[in-house]
Amino acid sequence: MSKLEMGTWVGLDDEPVEYTVLRDEVELDLGGRGSGFEILATERGLTVLADRCTEALGELRARRRREELVPE
Repeated sequence: MSKLEMGTWVGLDDEPVEYTVLRDEVELDLGGRGSGFEILATERGLTVLADRCTEALGELRARRRREELVPE
């Protein structure tokens, strides 16, 4: 059996983010139902995603604050 590998890139700015709670997973739809990018996550997967996003947001904001303090 061959192994399929695929990379995907998604840009997200002020796009709608919707979700549907399924039996034991959550379906996230980035960009709108039927026209966006879907992620299916377990509770653990959603926790990891939320933690990493919170960490990344903190780092992005800290970097912006540092750059504002640096004179040109």
